[in-house]
Amino acid sequence: MRPRTKRERLVAELSSKLPEITDAQIRWGKKHCFPHNAYRCKDEMWCSECGKMWVDTTGQKEGYIRCPYCGERLEIKSSRKKKLCQYEYMTIVTAVDKFQVLRHVEIGKHKGMKMGEIFYHSMEVCQQWITEDRKETVMARPMNMGKNAWIYAQPISIKNSVDYYGYNCYDINGYVYPKVKLLPILRRNGLRTSFHGITPARLIHAILGESKYAEMLLKTKQYGMLSFYMHRGCIYHPWVVNICNRNGYIIKDGSMYDDYLRLLDYFHLDTHNAHYVCPKNLKKEHDKLVEKKRKIEAKIRAEQKRKERIERMFRMKQDILSFIKRIQPFLGMEIKDKGIVIRPLESVTQFYLEGKAMHHCVYQNEYYRRKDCLILTAQKNGKRLETIEVNLKTFKIIQSRAVCNKTSDYHDKIIELVNRNMGLIRRSAS
Repeated sequence: MRPRTKRERLVAELSSKLPEITDAQIRWGKKHCFPHNAYRCKDEMWCSECGKMWVDTTGQKEGYIRCPYCGERLEIKSSRKKKLCQYEYMTIVTAVDKFQVLRHVEIGKHKGMKMGEIFYHSMEVCQQWITEDRKETVMARPMNMGKNAWIYAQPISIKNSVDYYGYNCYDINGYVYPKVKLLPILRRNGLRTSFHGITPARLIHAILGESKYAEMLLKTKQYGMLSFYMHRGCIYHPWVVNICNRNGYIIKDGSMYDDYLRLLDYFHLDTHNAHYVCPKNLKKEHDKLVEKKRKIEAKIRAEQKRKERIERMFRMKQDILSFIKRIQPFLGMEIKDKGIVIRPLESVTQFYLEGKAMHHCVYQNEYYRRKDCLILTAQKNGKRLETIEVNLKTFKIIQSRAVCNKTSDYHDKIIELVNRNMGLIRRSAS
């Protein structure tokens, strides 16, 4: 879009006067932005730097090897890959007037199916102009609707730095070209040539005052904690950084150190004490506390299971006593006709055996606990046919299930027999 404000017009003018990306910068990007691999398939290997192929009979499947054609040191990768298509970003950090400028150059690396030369292309796709008061102006090429590819044919122009969802798609974390030119305020706040794996624009905004601890972590060389802080967005124990700095302790692994501090809180250990917050071997102390916590939680789980088992046994006893009281009027009741014998399930054990034999849920769903429910089993010659549920309020058959909740060949006969003798069940219940 066209520049509208005074700052945008100034940025557009200064951008048009920027020097072209030099050949030396492009050569650096080609060398440092891409992995240097030798792809092996059986005895054949090809170089990702020159594209040439050779036969290697040593059988080496890992480690490093030197290309016999271009002399590049390559890491061996076992792969059937024949083509190559990679895109990376190189970020050139410079200062123009009162702006800190980040120039993002996309570098592509390609090779077709045929063995031969590797082709590169490079194009500047985005510029971020940041002032001391953290106001940012973006100049970039247009993107497609998915915001995952640039439209190379269009020129660089002013863009909105933040989209509708509040996401800055122009914060590119590229490989930073080592010759860095910074505003004096950034040097004063501790920034040098390295961005420590953090997106350059995010780190610049942070040390210009957007984040509370970024400048302090950068100046005290707590780069591990700085990276963790910039990705997590907060520090839950900010005072420990001061303790570490006073004792000359450098935090190398920010995420593990944060987990270690949370373990100290779990065990109520003093996080204001240098003895705990400055461990000589962070991983060893971290793992020791993790193991200690695991044992404590295992004991807690065992105790919970023991209590649940006791409660389950007590409830089972209560259920059995209640069931025995309810089943008393139906004990010994039998309905017989043409070899079919129907009788009630008279104990919880019988419910278990019925459910196991018939492969249904009469036991698992605790039908013996249902107060207005009478469960009958229909058998012939000692073989179970179906399990019948009768409602003792309506004296209607709710269901009659054979093996796996199906119906048997005697289903209609069983239903007719139970309905014919429903008066017997009604008299027993009363």
